[in-house]
Amino acid sequence: MWYQQQSEDYRPLFWLSGRPVYANTLLVALHVLAFVVCAICVSFVGLEAVSSVLILHPGSIWHGQVWRLFSYVAFTPSFFTQGPWMFLWSLLLLYFCGREVEQFVGRRAYLLLYAALVLIPAVLLCLVGPPLGLGVLGYLGCGEAIFGVFVAFATIYPGAMPMMWVTIPVWILAWIFFGLYTLYDFADHAYTAMFMLWTSAAVGYLAMRWVGAGRGLNWLTDWVETRRAERLARQHNIRVLTEKKSTESLDAILDKISKHGVNSLTSSERAALEKARAKLLDRDRR
Repeated sequence: MWYQQQSEDYRPLFWLSGRPVYANTLLVALHVLAFVVCAICVSFVGLEAVSSVLILHPGSIWHGQVWRLFSYVAFTPSFFTQGPWMFLWSLLLLYFCGREVEQFVGRRAYLLLYAALVLIPAVLLCLVGPPLGLGVLGYLGCGEAIFGVFVAFATIYPGAMPMMWVTIPVWILAWIFFGLYTLYDFADHAYTAMFMLWTSAAVGYLAMRWVGAGRGLNWLTDWVETRRAERLARQHNIRVLTEKKSTESLDAILDKISKHGVNSLTSSERAALEKARAKLLDRDRR
């Protein structure tokens, strides 16, 4: 492990031949297994046939093909057309950065994070994609979800320098990669991939803030507490001012009685005196 902050929930999912298997290790293994299965299927039925079944396509999902909400991360098509380097880089990023994120948040929160990185961008694409013209051709690949894990790592350890030969803090590297991927997608008119990149990065960042990385959501709770304190202070001031006016009014009534007698009181003054008497009796009962 690079870093020592560890959740109480950081423990193996199970043991295999005396070796602990953690949630992140299982995710990496599942990605490799899914890729191998897809590669075998591609060799028999072709890339287009396999992609058409797994691809994230809003129109198909609205017609009931809900498995596409998560099946789209099974493999990256560029592996078969541009070489394996991008896919291997993504898995290395997931293995090293995902391990540290799991150590920080625990296995349950980490699995929920990865599920959110897969499902939330997909659901948002189905909701806003059709009106914006996104997702018409669909989307296939795990790179953006894994980038969300990298953003989560950068949010937890912004000053870390994971590359020994590059003395650049990881939060700067995250912004560099985010900018490069955005420019690449924009130049390639891959607006769906850019949407998935942005939403995955947002999910990774906000999820870590939610669990307390950095300042977490303290700024929000601080703001709520400040507003609550101000409201209570205003209510207290109003109550004190009301009681002060009531006391001054009662003193004036009592002074009038001492000088001119009870019969000199008006109906409103008598009502105020009776109200004050009832309040005193109620206080004595308590």
